Amino acid sequence: MKRKILSILSLVFLCGCELFDPTQDAVNPNLTLDAVLGTPSPMRGWINGLERQNAIVYNNHVNLMEIGSDNYVNTRTFYNQQFDRLNILFQDANVNGVQFSIADLRQSAVTGLTVVQAADPSTTPEQVAELHFFKGWAELLAGELFAVLPNTPGGVPFTAEQNLQAAVQDFIEAETRVPTSASYKLALARAYYHLGDKVTAGTKATEALALDNDFLRAAQYDQPNGLTSTIQDALFDRGNFDDLQPLPRLDFLDPKHYARSATVESPTYFQKAEEAHLILAEIALSNNNLAQAQTHMKNCLALVQTRAIDSFSDAVENRIQATPGSRPDRNTVRVRASVSDPFRTGLVLTRSAGNVSIPVVSGTSLTVAQIDAFATTDEALENLYLMRQEIFIAEGRRFTDLGLRLPLSENELLTNSNVTQPMTIARIPGFVPTDMDAMEYDRTAGECTIKTNMNRVLVANKVSPDVLPFH
Repeated sequence: MKRKILSILSLVFLCGCELFDPTQDAVNPNLTLDAVLGTPSPMRGWINGLERQNAIVYNNHVNLMEIGSDNYVNTRTFYNQQFDRLNILFQDANVNGVQFSIADLRQSAVTGLTVVQAADPSTTPEQVAELHFFKGWAELLAGELFAVLPNTPGGVPFTAEQNLQAAVQDFIEAETRVPTSASYKLALARAYYHLGDKVTAGTKATEALALDNDFLRAAQYDQPNGLTSTIQDALFDRGNFDDLQPLPRLDFLDPKHYARSATVESPTYFQKAEEAHLILAEIALSNNNLAQAQTHMKNCLALVQTRAIDSFSDAVENRIQATPGSRPDRNTVRVRASVSDPFRTGLVLTRSAGNVSIPVVSGTSLTVAQIDAFATTDEALENLYLMRQEIFIAEGRRFTDLGLRLPLSENELLTNSNVTQPMTIARIPGFVPTDMDAMEYDRTAGECTIKTNMNRVLVANKVSPDVLPFH
């Protein structure tokens, strides 16, 4: 309990800008919960704290999930090297960091609902809705990232399905208070998607688009005040350290996060209207309605084409990895997704020439002509998951789409009597290879071949309970 209260207090102290002015002299450095609750309108600061804690959650898991997927390969030792080989162990400190930050977000929302709300008569329905949203968001991430995870401190671990169902209940509470929020509708669509409820997922996706057809919501970072973006650090700020290198077919999308200025960090988008279109397309394919799926995919493409494309210098990033010339580094390179796929151009950028233009919200390599040419639902489904991979790159989503789940951490095993040893084993489907990043590059010929087309692997295993929830 002491640890929980200290964590919550740190959230308010660091983020409740309406509550504290750090330029003022501190009368008493020993901040107490009672002191926080005694300030005017403490709920405003508490909501700010939840926003910051959510950004911490994204700092803790996005890099890890990107490394553990086929999106990025880690070529240096600064970030976790084990996840690249899918050597995901419960003793890994990063696993504990992800688990604790999610629990902190959930319990901070619970304290807001039970303690802060009672102490603040000015609390509004919109603020209560946000408390339920963040509690639900923690439960959603618990269900997406972990095979099992407790829903209360020291409690019996919930299955992924139970955590997702808990998320649904909180999102419904938020939606009830603010029925015009596209955020809450889209959150419900995502939770129902993972639960395999395509009817309700489709309804909520449609409602979200009707409310805001280009909706975005992001975790924000603040360079001057100390909460910087870990994924930006890995993809851009460390320059030619080359910590993370994208799968060559995704090169044109990297880096989504860059230094907007000396003081402005890139946001990490965690809700986008594109997801609603992708869900609707997958529902159509699960119903064997290829034409309808193609319409939804083209609608998604149309939205993607309206999103921001930023131009900036990435010349310091030479794609040299450990050996110069070992990775595709110029726009004449042709890339294929596997030895049985055709070569494609336009997927690799020449960075040494100066500025590059990168989609910083969403991007995709698919075209209207390609979508119209799909002949089968499986072909469309493979390309739909390519769209998901491209649109959600550097946002921590691909790990879950591949059916991968984290184990419970060693700390949980040691402190929670409800945890058994099998819960500390990561879930890795048998069809997911440990060398998803493997490729062959012939610099002389300017040709790159990726070893495994993972989107094709997903479709080949679509009946597995680990992936493609509508199939």
